[in-house]
Amino acid sequence: MSTEEVERRVAHTVLRLAEQAGKPYGGGIRIDLPISRQDIAEMTGTTLHTVSRILSAWEGQGLVQGGWQKLTLRDIPGLRRMAERIGG
Repeated sequence: MSTEEVERRVAHTVLRLAEQAGKPYGGGIRIDLPISRQDIAEMTGTTLHTVSRILSAWEGQGLVQGGWQKLTLRDIPGLRRMAERIGG
């Protein structure tokens, strides 16, 4: 399975969580649930290491901002593009 496909699954998951439990916060949307990287890994069928790597890369790109059991989506259109990418 390609890394791009895993990134798509993670993007879909965080966008879905934001729709279900997101609150506007500092110019983005904070997932208003205590959520860990391990939780996201379990939801997407991947490993904690993979999710940590993806979220760290996304933080560097300004897509998300993480914290202890919280996640703020900073660039919703960018995450949607990530979720909609067609693997090749």
